[in-house]
Amino acid sequence: MLTDPFKKIILVFLIPLSFILISAQDHSGIRMEIRNESRADKSSIIDLIVSVKNENPDTPFKGNINIQVPSGFRSILNNTVEVDLKPGENIFLPVKILVNNDAAYGEANITINLTDLQNHLVTKKVITHIVAENNALRIAPETPLIHINNSNDSIEVRARVSNLGNKKQKVTIVFKIPDATQENFFVEKKGSVGVHKDSVFVFRFMPSNRIIKGSQFTVNIVGFRDPDKEIFGNASVSVQNVSSVQHYQDLQINPFSNYTKNSITASYRSVGRDIDMYQLTGSGGFNLPAGYIFLRGNIYTINNQSDPIVNNTYISYRRENSEFTLGNINKLLELSLFGRGAEYAFISSDKNKKLEVGFVDQSFSLIERNTFLKNGYGFYARGIWGSQNASENVAGTYIFRKDPYDQAQHHLFGTDFTHTFTEDWKLNAKVYSGFSSYESIKTIKPSFAVESQYSGLIEKINLNGNYFYSTDYYPGNRRGILQIQQNFSRNIFGDYNVYANVTVSNFSPRFYFYNTDLKSNSTRLDFGMNFPKKGTFSVGIGYQYQQERSNTYNNFFNISGTQESKQLKAQRLTEYTTWMSPDKKHSSMLSIEAGLVHYPDFSRPEYQMKISGNYNYKWFNVSYIYQYGSYFLSEYAFSKMLNENSPYRKLSVSSFFNKSFFKEKVNLTSGLAYTEDALYGKSPSGFINLKYTKERYGIFLNSSWYNYSSSHLNNNLFTVELGVNFNLLPKTLDPGKKSSIKAFVYYDRNNNNIYDEGDNAAEGYLVMINNISFKTNNEGNITYTRIPYGRYSLKQVIQQGWYYNDAEFEVNHHHHYVEVPLHQNGTVHGKVTYDFNAKTALDFTPKIEGIVFNIYQNDKLIQRLFTDDNGEFISFLPSGSYRISLNSNSLPLNTYSEQAYTDVKIEAGKITQSQPFIIKVKEKNIRIKKFGN
Repeated sequence: MLTDPFKKIILVFLIPLSFILISAQDHSGIRMEIRNESRADKSSIIDLIVSVKNENPDTPFKGNINIQVPSGFRSILNNTVEVDLKPGENIFLPVKILVNNDAAYGEANITINLTDLQNHLVTKKVITHIVAENNALRIAPETPLIHINNSNDSIEVRARVSNLGNKKQKVTIVFKIPDATQENFFVEKKGSVGVHKDSVFVFRFMPSNRIIKGSQFTVNIVGFRDPDKEIFGNASVSVQNVSSVQHYQDLQINPFSNYTKNSITASYRSVGRDIDMYQLTGSGGFNLPAGYIFLRGNIYTINNQSDPIVNNTYISYRRENSEFTLGNINKLLELSLFGRGAEYAFISSDKNKKLEVGFVDQSFSLIERNTFLKNGYGFYARGIWGSQNASENVAGTYIFRKDPYDQAQHHLFGTDFTHTFTEDWKLNAKVYSGFSSYESIKTIKPSFAVESQYSGLIEKINLNGNYFYSTDYYPGNRRGILQIQQNFSRNIFGDYNVYANVTVSNFSPRFYFYNTDLKSNSTRLDFGMNFPKKGTFSVGIGYQYQQERSNTYNNFFNISGTQESKQLKAQRLTEYTTWMSPDKKHSSMLSIEAGLVHYPDFSRPEYQMKISGNYNYKWFNVSYIYQYGSYFLSEYAFSKMLNENSPYRKLSVSSFFNKSFFKEKVNLTSGLAYTEDALYGKSPSGFINLKYTKERYGIFLNSSWYNYSSSHLNNNLFTVELGVNFNLLPKTLDPGKKSSIKAFVYYDRNNNNIYDEGDNAAEGYLVMINNISFKTNNEGNITYTRIPYGRYSLKQVIQQGWYYNDAEFEVNHHHHYVEVPLHQNGTVHGKVTYDFNAKTALDFTPKIEGIVFNIYQNDKLIQRLFTDDNGEFISFLPSGSYRISLNSNSLPLNTYSEQAYTDVKIEAGKITQSQPFIIKVKEKNIRIKKFGN
């Protein structure tokens, strides 16, 4: 038998040998496969199936699966999973990995190791996951409401941009403030924002005298993602003047509101050597206690003219749903009426129905000395249903006009309507009928006109057309016309587009007191193909057919007195090419047309062609046309009149320049042009317009020069105009009744809501009605004038340890009085602190400012607070119980707080210290091995 010492010696050698034998075990029969079953609609979760198979028929296997993920990834299960396989056994383990928002975009490798019990690697698999780029940004004002009470103080607007994505981003923040002449002043601030970090952009400015006089104005903030200038968000800051007396100002300015720019413009114009013209124009409006008045005026006089001309001048009074207008009335109806007159309009409360009736004396100037009604007169009535609905509406119209030149009384009745059948099909139609009573020949002539416009889609073919027909004696604006326009287009073979356009017209108006029988008709057909865009170029080809027949130009052919019509017929091939630079700053177009034309009195066809194009760069544009041969009967006739035997030629070149200087205060617009043909001769021309704009006024200088030179005539004309524009305060005109609110604010020291003994007026206290802030005067009063009737809200503002309750009240009299009792409030003070172990804590960026807290009362959000640079917050609250809740989304990355909220009780006049919120830091996963018996 072995002695004990000898046994111990053998054991010492056997133990390491056993480890060597174990480590030398063959794991060649162990296989691991990874199957990725992630779904595209759940990009934040990686769903894997780990398959482990023991192919050894006699040997079991025990080990561990270790999952290693990069920063920003987290395994939902444990990072280590035990594996116990019998001989020949195969197991499947689901592994889910969460992709956090802070995961860096791009390729990320997830490593899965299979080890034995001694932590020796058996096999290793690497899964590559592509993290999609997340460029989410958020912009918000740090102070959405800024109060000012000194016009000499500068204003500071702060916008906080938060990077919610997974890459550092460069941004441009644009601040826009109202500036002179109701234009806008833009300031850009550039910077970059790190991943899950905030950057604050600060804009300071001195408000102009014009905007500081209003009760409030808005600074709009827009965030652009660089370098593509993609908008990622916008915000606004309201700047309010907290004086004790304020006037109502409608900030909801939109194209449909009665917002008016009040202005007056005076100018002097010199035309050539002999004409001097003086002109005064202006427009504007003002509110009345009930309704408003709007005026527009235009008066000018020319030297040696006995009376000035007054046109486009009128005054309108609007009250509630009614509007009265007196002065120049310009109605673009089916039978248009222009001149001195009056109009009444009724608009329903929903603005969807409208009735207009009016009377017009056909005189150009308001102060013409002609006998009243000498030039004829007219009456109209028009009703509209659905005036605010572009898809469904209908209107009925009656027009009467006494025409002394036609010696007739015209009556016109009609209706026009719009109907949308489906998303693809829409129809507009007009039907008018009328009769004309001719006094001298005792004849009554009936007439009618019909028009339809439609758009639709049939099997991917886009259709739209316009059809109009009126009888020869129709008294409307379009007499004796047949016009057909039909367009077709469709995409074929991907981005190839084919089109066809047909236009047919016939013009043959008839008059009882005009003997010439005018006849003119034309037909035009265009069809072709637009090819797909290749790089920066686009190309299209086409065919044109044009036919024109008319007797209008017979005098030019020395055949006056006959009704013979002359005809021009042409067929052409067309091609166009457009180009735009990659940065979209440059663009150009070139178009070529060429073909054969049959002229009147020519036995064989002649060649004709046209080259046209343009080039554009930001503020500069140049266009050109060269034409060989007459394209229209008018061009051919004028050439004949001038005894031109050679083919008609035309050259036209023009350029245009528009640019602003000195921070948009100076605008320069200029152009040059040159035209040469048989009719215009050699005609160079040019113009220069210069405008200087300040806050309350603008000065402009316009000049133009034109020269006409031919073999028979030479004319040179120079025109210059100098003027000044004055911008008055703009207004939002309200047709309703107006009122004024007077509020008395006092300290209610005995809390009985009555101003009695012991109470005193609250001087310098902020009060908010709707979204307008006031500051009480030394008597505790505020006044809000010119406000529309309606409901108003008294919104709570807590300050100086006092508060008032929210309240709503109805204003339905010309004067409204409100008492605002102030009650003493309490104060709550809180802070945040950090508690972490620097050795084991994960990487994080300490942050104590800007952490968000929400204050609730009875589950209703009362306030949202931000910690200051010391990690503290303070709030003034009425007496009562509140819950202060920490917004965990505002905490830095890798931090958390076990305390989600704290409850406090506020007492009047006392400071309540809330329980500090302790921010902890997540710790690293540290694996510890222990050795022992």
